[in-house]
Amino acid sequence: MDTKISLTFGQLLKKIRVEEANIGLRRFAALVDLQASNLSNIEQSKIPPPANKKQLDCICDTLGLSKADPRRAELFDLAAKGNSGRIPADVAAIVKEHEGVPVLVRTVANRQLSEEKLRELAKYIEENY
Repeated sequence: MDTKISLTFGQLLKKIRVEEANIGLRRFAALVDLQASNLSNIEQSKIPPPANKKQLDCICDTLGLSKADPRRAELFDLAAKGNSGRIPADVAAIVKEHEGVPVLVRTVANRQLSEEKLRELAKYIEENY
């Protein structure tokens, strides 16, 4: 059974910003081109997180999250979830760049794979390609 506590985009952002990056709210807001009040509202889930890839990349880069850090993908996923279930901005960009991705997505959807099977498939691809 998965006992992992689910965080919102804002909660994870604040946790990394405060505990790891050690950047104050006003300074971080300025670095990522947000008003401090908006950043505070995002962290408190009072307003939705940013939805565009450029701003999310800026937030992740400012937090010091590398492209390989799984928390970067988690922030993108949580941002999408916080925006009425939109497709994560990084995934949307990948779909536009790679013609074969829609074929893969449709195949997965037609097979109705469980989340566990999808994770196994992703692991297999990472290890073998």
